[in-house]
Amino acid sequence: MKTGENMSSVVAAVVAIIILLLPTAYADRFEGWSSFTSTSEVRYMDYFEDSLQVMTSGGWLKIDPATFGFRKITNSDGLGTNDLYYIMQDSESTTWIAGNGRLIKCTPFGYTPYLFFDHDNLLTLYTIEDDGDQLWIGTSAGLARFSKNIDGGQIEDFYYRYGDLSAEVAVNDILITGDSIWLATSDGVAVADKHYPDLLKSQANWNTFRPSDYDAASPDHVAALAVFHDKMYIGTSHDVYRLNIDAGHTVPDSLFDVPTRASVVVKHMYVIGDSLMIYGAGGYFIYTDPIIRWNGWAGFQDGAFSCGRIIDTVHWVGDYASGLYYETDSAHIFDAGGLPGKTVTALSSNADGRIVGGFLIDGIAMYDGNRWQKLDYTDVGEKVTSIIQDDSNYIWVSTWGASVNLITEDSLIRFSEYNSTLHTIAGASSDYQIVVNGLARTSHYLFMINFASRDGNQVRVVDLDDITRWGSFGPNEGIIVDFLYSIDCYNDVFVVGTSDKGVYYYYFGPDPFDKTDDSVANLREDNSWLGSDDVKTVKFDKDGGLWVGTRYGLSKYDVGIDRFVNAVLPDGFGPAVISLEFDRRGNIWMGSQDGLALYEAGTGNTSVFTTLNSGLTNDNIDELIINPATFDLWIGTPEGMAIYKSIIGPPTSDIEETIAFPNPFIIRSSDDVLSFNYDGEAEVRIFTANGELVRVADINVPWDGKNQQQQNVASGVYLYLLTTEDGAVGRGKILLIRK
Repeated sequence: MKTGENMSSVVAAVVAIIILLLPTAYADRFEGWSSFTSTSEVRYMDYFEDSLQVMTSGGWLKIDPATFGFRKITNSDGLGTNDLYYIMQDSESTTWIAGNGRLIKCTPFGYTPYLFFDHDNLLTLYTIEDDGDQLWIGTSAGLARFSKNIDGGQIEDFYYRYGDLSAEVAVNDILITGDSIWLATSDGVAVADKHYPDLLKSQANWNTFRPSDYDAASPDHVAALAVFHDKMYIGTSHDVYRLNIDAGHTVPDSLFDVPTRASVVVKHMYVIGDSLMIYGAGGYFIYTDPIIRWNGWAGFQDGAFSCGRIIDTVHWVGDYASGLYYETDSAHIFDAGGLPGKTVTALSSNADGRIVGGFLIDGIAMYDGNRWQKLDYTDVGEKVTSIIQDDSNYIWVSTWGASVNLITEDSLIRFSEYNSTLHTIAGASSDYQIVVNGLARTSHYLFMINFASRDGNQVRVVDLDDITRWGSFGPNEGIIVDFLYSIDCYNDVFVVGTSDKGVYYYYFGPDPFDKTDDSVANLREDNSWLGSDDVKTVKFDKDGGLWVGTRYGLSKYDVGIDRFVNAVLPDGFGPAVISLEFDRRGNIWMGSQDGLALYEAGTGNTSVFTTLNSGLTNDNIDELIINPATFDLWIGTPEGMAIYKSIIGPPTSDIEETIAFPNPFIIRSSDDVLSFNYDGEAEVRIFTANGELVRVADINVPWDGKNQQQQNVASGVYLYLLTTEDGAVGRGKILLIRK
């Protein structure tokens, strides 16, 4: 028996776990949000309620195996996260899900997420074991005991030391046999008597062992546990072992290596009938003792398998790289209609509202209004960095290492040193190692960043009316910099952001190929009050104002004083601003590594959105675009896309067709406002039904249900009159209901 070091010698390093029960109104926070995710990374599955329950990094799939009908449930439905690891149904038929930072209780009335924090960081929950009125939960920092009934659900205790295993190890799997609780951890196996839970706080009350104690070739990471034919089995990152345990002991005297293959990274095991099903990198295996056989799917010999279930002779298998499969005579992919990959690196929308997305390793895909279709250009390159759609509806795609690609209706054109001015990176061994990490368009010219090009010219331009016409800008034009990271254009100007030299503001005039009238200025901290010379993004607003997101915040260039003015960011946001977007109301959307922020131009109010209070798929905001056809905000993250619906509805350029939104205008709190969907400038006047003037404001300022004296108006019918500068008029009625 191994007991580990004496508790008195252990320095207290208690993990600060905080669990929060979110209120029942939690789901309301996701109103107006929707999301697109990828289910290509399958982590676990179970079968109950006549449905296959599949946990993925992109949400929850509930599949009817008889009809293949399915429903996808995500954070925007109220889960709070798409990053899911485990699902189970307890003895009272309540469903519980383990996910990133959350234990989620699922009932017919909705979803209740419980948040798990380690100091300021969310813990990952990997597994759940039912134990009557409580749950045992394996997390990235140890074992939690959770009461299902006290105060609607709360954590009872947390255990982070087990014998001589390392402290705060990840608990990957849990198995209860009688009064014993077994833990599969990242540093071995721990077992204890759970009859007196308080005693589990002492590491001395845990028996532990590591696979390397018995087999020097085996690592100590244990991912799965199973009882098969009354024997305990463990799955490691090397193979599967049966524990040979003497009567009255819990620590094995030897391990029996189940003969799978030379090395199998085991992810999951479960027992069905007289077989132990084993899933891991290298295949799935069916062990019937002493016989073992492995998958033989046609054209699918080896997979990165994570889990599986056999239902009515159909074998469903999850892969943690390529999605969900079902096996009949051969392997078939189950198409859930989501994104081809979860890491979104580029977004584009044209005037018709066509959305194209780019991904880290999955090329590009187009949204047809119902589902995502991956475009058939596998050689477009792995990491897509930017996408632009031109007036011919052709798609320009820049990549990290595969240059710039033009996708037409029926072909792909890749530009290289042979058909453009683009150059490979310095020291590249291949003619095709061309890195282009940014695109920007003005008029019929497309500008791009030719990152670290060997000729030193890092800005290129192509004439969209004649794609054989290329130009470049670099040291000879005054752009002297090692690395460029962002680019944008407005009329006759392009601006580029650098990693350590601020921004270059370049005037190229009516024709970028004629350099006789060009001028350039390098704007930095020391000469223009820029917030930081480490620039993450540059962006022009609809009026041509230049905004710069830097390592330390947001700066706007003030032409009048020829200096930058640094904005004050909302509390809890930033400080690095890595993406920017502006809507037609002049509102500023800002993305950072810890959420999304909104600055309302009309009111000056700010809001911060994270995965805790919105439908965001991840707090790291890489891409922002406004769909001009709908005014919806599209948000690209490492965990898929989120869409924040426009609060004014689909825009119109006809003032006579303008509508108020929402209508009826129901006011429950000070956050409720009413807007108009006119796509232009106008003055708004609001009257009572008797014709008394209530409020006068710019159309960009939402109505908050107050009069000109900032007093709340009563419920009732109100009239509005919109007037443009040229005298055009729009009219309508508003039903205001105050609750």
